[in-house]
Amino acid sequence: MTRCLWLIGPSGVGKTTAGWLLHRRWAAAYVDTDQLGLCYPTPPDDPGNHRLKAANLAALRFPPGDVVVSGGLPDRATAHAYFSRRPDWSITVCRLRASEPELRARILARGGPLTALADEAVADARALDRADFADLVVDTDALTADQVVDRVLAALT
Repeated sequence: MTRCLWLIGPSGVGKTTAGWLLHRRWAAAYVDTDQLGLCYPTPPDDPGNHRLKAANLAALRFPPGDVVVSGGLPDRATAHAYFSRRPDWSITVCRLRASEPELRARILARGGPLTALADEAVADARALDRADFADLVVDTDALTADQVVDRVLAALT
């Protein structure tokens, strides 16, 4: 059985950065589900392209060993759509969390007119707080990416 650590959270929380660092530290395979669903416009019946992303993830073949996945899972039903396609994986979901001011600051620091994206990230974070389906939660406020990964790894043990 392949061990999979799946990082979830809103935009700006650090999923991709932490996922890449975990990939390097663990020598694990890494995939960002956002890259598996680059198809626009999204269909009205699949606004997050989750069906497309789940199908693409299921089609990927990984070398033996651990897998790190980063990408949003807004709720249990969406998570099941992905997980049911990878019965060969033992999946641990790690929610990366940041306070609303921290999320806004991170997104706005990217530059450009990103207020709408910051508002969306905060709304997504609130929805994840209500959904509460992660196995682990790691707060990322005021931490470097390496410190976040340290905490994720410590939470796994």
